[in-house]
Amino acid sequence: MRPLSRKSYHHGDLRNALLQAALELVQETGSTHFSLRDVTERIGVTQPAFYRHFGDLDDLLSTLCRNGFDAFGELEHEMMADSPDPWVRLRALVRAYIHFAVSNPGYFRIMFDSGLANRPENLARAKPTFQVLADTIEELLGPGEASFDQAIAVWATMHGLSALMLSGQLGDVLRKPDRAARLEAAAAQLIERGLAKDASLQA
Repeated sequence: MRPLSRKSYHHGDLRNALLQAALELVQETGSTHFSLRDVTERIGVTQPAFYRHFGDLDDLLSTLCRNGFDAFGELEHEMMADSPDPWVRLRALVRAYIHFAVSNPGYFRIMFDSGLANRPENLARAKPTFQVLADTIEELLGPGEASFDQAIAVWATMHGLSALMLSGQLGDVLRKPDRAARLEAAAAQLIERGLAKDASLQA
């Protein structure tokens, strides 16, 4: 990929260009293990220019982590569309998670594979995205540890399928929309059936 044009920096876009360059490197390499020089050389700027916007590469990646959770949270709420039916919202959350992962592999890896999400400043952005799921399941099963445990299990199912898709261990499923949609539907059905059974026991 060619370096990004310097022309965009005249209007204060260097910060965003640095973020985009790092995000592209994560997506292409599947890792956050690259150097500050890799980022600056990609867009043709000096390292002193970098330091006018970020303290170090770690600061840049941490910013991307927060941006990723913000974008994911927006997608969750958009896809739930404020439905009063918790089952409808649950299905929307499953779709949102998998859709975000396969559409934003760079963000997904920074958010979940780098360890950056565990930092206090990033947890504040990450927790609400899980809390939406936990609250929805609590509506279905009632309050308590059992509902929270089920939320973690649902998260693990969504995350596991997403990670397998991105890793290539399911073949070229990302190039087969129909196949990807069937896997997503199967995961959603598995989740819904399990929760419906638990909900009936609670009734």
